[in-house]
Formats: sequence, C-alpha cells, structure tokens
Amino acid sequence: MSDIEDIKNRLDIVEVVREYVQLKQAGSNWKACCPFHNEKTPSFMVSKDKQIWHCFGCAEGGDVFKFIQKIEGVEFPEALRLLAEKAGVKLTRYNPEVSDKKSKLVEVAEAASRFFHAVLLNSDAGKIARDYLAKRQVSAEMIEQFRLGYAPDNWDSLGKALLKKGFSEEEIFLAGLTVKKDPSASLRTGKNFGFYDRFRGRLMFPIWDANNNVVGFTGRILGPEKEGVGKYVNTPETMLYNKSRVIYGLNFAKQEIRKNDLAILVEGNMDVIASHDGGVANAVASSGTALTVEQIKLLKRYTNNLALAFDSDPAGEGAAERGIDLALAEGLNIKVITLPAGFKDPDELVRSKPAGAEQWREAIKNSESIMEYYFQKTFKKYDKSKVEGKKKIAEILLAKIVKIPNQVEQTHWLQRLAELLSVPENILRSSFPKTKTVGKPIVDAKAFLSIDKNALLGEELLGLTLRHSRFLPKVVKVILPEMFNNPQLRDIYKEMVSYYNKYTGFDLDDFRKNLAEQDDFIERLLLLADKDFSDAESGKVEAELELLLKHCRMNYLANLKKATAEEIKLAEKGGDAAKMSELTEELQRLNEEWRKIN
Repeated sequence: MSDIEDIKNRLDIVEVVREYVQLKQAGSNWKACCPFHNEKTPSFMVSKDKQIWHCFGCAEGGDVFKFIQKIEGVEFPEALRLLAEKAGVKLTRYNPEVSDKKSKLVEVAEAASRFFHAVLLNSDAGKIARDYLAKRQVSAEMIEQFRLGYAPDNWDSLGKALLKKGFSEEEIFLAGLTVKKDPSASLRTGKNFGFYDRFRGRLMFPIWDANNNVVGFTGRILGPEKEGVGKYVNTPETMLYNKSRVIYGLNFAKQEIRKNDLAILVEGNMDVIASHDGGVANAVASSGTALTVEQIKLLKRYTNNLALAFDSDPAGEGAAERGIDLALAEGLNIKVITLPAGFKDPDELVRSKPAGAEQWREAIKNSESIMEYYFQKTFKKYDKSKVEGKKKIAEILLAKIVKIPNQVEQTHWLQRLAELLSVPENILRSSFPKTKTVGKPIVDAKAFLSIDKNALLGEELLGLTLRHSRFLPKVVKVILPEMFNNPQLRDIYKEMVSYYNKYTGFDLDDFRKNLAEQDDFIERLLLLADKDFSDAESGKVEAELELLLKHCRMNYLANLKKATAEEIKLAEKGGDAAKMSELTEELQRLNEEWRKIN
C-alpha cells in the first residue's frame, strides 16, 4: 500500500474538511458554503462514501489532498506531509532533503522554538525571563503548552545552534530568524558579511498556524526599553509567516471554539495565555494587528460567533473596531466583552486574585451584541434631546447599521434607532450613507463563465432522477437522450433507460456496478441532488423535477427552432421553395409545442 492510499484509508474526508468548514449533513452527504468563493447558498458538497468534495458554484472538486492543497495554498508535497501527520503515517517515500522549501523552513522554525524554550528553562541566561514570568503569574503548565522561550542577549547563539543541527545560513535567514549584516562591510573587507540573530534578550512566543506548525515568533524585550528598540519584535513576512493570515493560539483553541461555537478575540499573547490558564480555552489573538479578512475566514472554519475583548484604552478599542466592519460583512455575529472597572485587559483581570478567572468568564457570559455596544456608547456620548446631538447620533449609528448584511437584522436596528430618536424610519433609511461592500472576496468570473448552463440543467435533472428513481418512469416518458448536450450525461441516461426497461425498476447500487468508469461522475450528480433536496418532502422534489423536465424540453426545442430557422435561410438563399415550405411547417410545429410547454 502506498503512503497516499494509507493516508486516505486512515482519514475521513468529512472530518478533515470539518476542521476548515462548518459542515451540515445533507442526506448521506454533507454541505456548506464554499470556502473558495463567496456565496450565500451552500453549494459545496462532501461525499463520505466516495471521499470526495465538489462545489457546484465554482466547479472545484477533488479528494482530500486536493482540498488541503487549495485551502492551505500549498503544493502536493506539503499537503502530503500535513495529512500524514493527521493520519499518523510515517512517510516511507518522503525525503526531507528533496521536499519543498516551505517544509524545510517549518523544520527550522520548530528547531528554533525548541532552542528558545530550552534556554528559558535550563540556562542561567534564561533567569531574567523566568523571573518575569513568575512575576506575571504564568504557570509552568502554560509555559510548557505555549512553549515560551528566551533568546539570549548576544549576536549569534541561535544561528550557531541551528547550523550545528545541519540547517544552512540561507534557510535560517529565510525563516526570518537572522538578519544580514551591513553589506558595506563586505565591500570594505572583501569578506562575507554574514548574519546575526534577529531576536536577542527577549521573551519568545512561538506562533503556530492552525496545523500546529511553528511559522514565526514574537519577542518581548525584558528590562528597561531602549530608544529606537521596539517593545515587541515579530518575525518579518516570510514564506511561512504572514501576520494577516495567522491567529495566535488558534491551534490550541480551535476545538474549544467549535465546542462552544464561540471564539474569544483578545489583543495580546499574554491575554491568550492568561485566558487559557483561567479555563477559557477558546481565546485567541490577532497578533497585535487589526482583524483581517484572512483571519476572519480562518475563524469561520470553526464558528460564526465572535466575542471581542477591547483593551480599555482608546488605542485598543480603535484597533478592534477596525476589524469589526470586515467581520460583519463576512456574516459573523459579533459581541463585545466589557471588562470590570479598573482592569485594562484580560491578562490583568485573570491574574487578580482570588476570583479573577471567574470574573473573566462572567464578563464573557454577559457580553452584548456589537450594535447594542455601539448604541449605548453613542447615546452616552451625545445628547439626543438636542438637534446637533440627534444628528450626530444618527450619523454615527447609520454608518454602522448600513454595513449589516442581513436585511432583517439591519431593519431591526433601524427601527430601534427611529424609536429612540423619534424620527420616522423612512427618513433614517433615506439618510443611509453610501458605502462599498467591505471584505468580499473577488470571485474569478472565468470559473463561472466556463460552466455550461444547459449541461448544469441536465446534471440537476439526472442527479435528482438517480437519487429519487421513483420518478424515472415520468422522466423516461418525456426526455430523449439527445436532449442532453453533454455526451457523458447522454450515455448515463441511455444506460438508465436500458436498465429500467430491462428490469422494470431501478436499483441505484446495482446500476452503478455496471458503470464503474463513470462512478465518480455519478457521485457528483448525487451530491448535486443532495445539495438542495437532501431533506425535502416528496412533493417538493416532484415539483422541482417537473420544472427541470419543462426547462430541459424547452432548451431542446429552442435549439431545434434555431437550427430550423438557419435551414430556412439556407433554403431561401438557394431558392428551394419546397424545402422552405416543409421547414416552415416544422418551425410552426416546434413553436406550437413550445407554447404548450410554456
């Protein structure tokens, strides 16, 4: 058995996809909104039986390897490595020396995190960091779980350690762990200018991606801050690390997020660690940046509910608000957590004794919707009894309400505002500011233009008939094989009619045995049928089938009418009156049949 077959046998595609997409059962299959293009109605289907996926919106599909390649943005070798780890398969044909560059950099970053962690725990140099963590009341368990470390305060400790492990200077540099020395020195001396460690004298926070790969670091300076030296230093943008696509702590929090159907977003790394230490294991951080579209999509793999903990200072609140519009546009339900008076952030709250952790959990429980938060904040700031105050309140809140994508929710808040301001709803609605849609991904139009709409109609008809074969007699009465312009559909339909006539019935499993070479395509047709009708009543399925039969016949007649009209033109051009008369009668017959159907 090959490594690929072994991985496929051990993994269930439904469970793998579920780590990225919120699936809902649809008959024997599963469905969701596609993670690869923007859509409101689910068209992304996963087959547990056949271990494949397909999106009927953007026409993408494949096996579990193709899914990981596309959603992680990696080539096949990296997808193989990721899935092998999930499956517990030791790759026998996977040579790290010839693996892609990204995989090698993951090894470098992992080794660096182990080095920093060992320095923190076991060296004299790490005492300053151990003392700092003790002062911040960070438990040994959290130090171990988040693999906190310390970068020694000298120029080349990490570089030398990684070189001894067999990594090259170039690999260490490309992982963002070293900096090239001043090139001018090389020109003056004629010698290689070399590299020095990027992180020195700092408490180190490894940053993992959602698949438990170390991809970068945040380093916090210890001791007095120096002029021109940042309090925090992050790994620069590398092949591994893109701060807009990484959420700190998500690898530890994702299962709790799914379990609670809620993600808690805090500002800093220490807030995440304190939250987990206090029993709130669904807390993550956006690594000091305003929330990005990519991060929102990451969170949407696990939940549509997000609770934000603003830092109590204006900068923290402003940073959080910048990402809220994006999150609302992506359909997330947003709540705001208000910390008890006197506490700046969740870390400070949790570390307060004896009931800090309990107060933090209570604050989460009492979180309010983002619009409720905006309303309270705005009405508290401005006097609605004065004209200027009323105008300002309307200006601020209408700018928020207009960005709510759900029309029902938008109308609710608009009515609420009208009531509080004693202003007619229609006046407020007419005052909506013009706004561009925020954060919607650009869909590749070519992917949709390439889809043959007539073929899709035929696929829907055949898929429903396969899944609900009790309607096959009705289909056979009105649909001819030539009505399918897709040869593959036409061949399958011919086989269905032949099977039905031979056995005066239809057994799907038995039918598929004779069409093994078409099995993947048949499975895709069944997925299409389950997409919208997995739990539909028989009457609804029959009504849809009637509609499909009508449109298939009308499309077929439309093509015949068009072809006949072209023949009439040719006959007229050739002066063949008899042919023209015959074709004109045929066109009239087709038009009459069209009118009857329509």
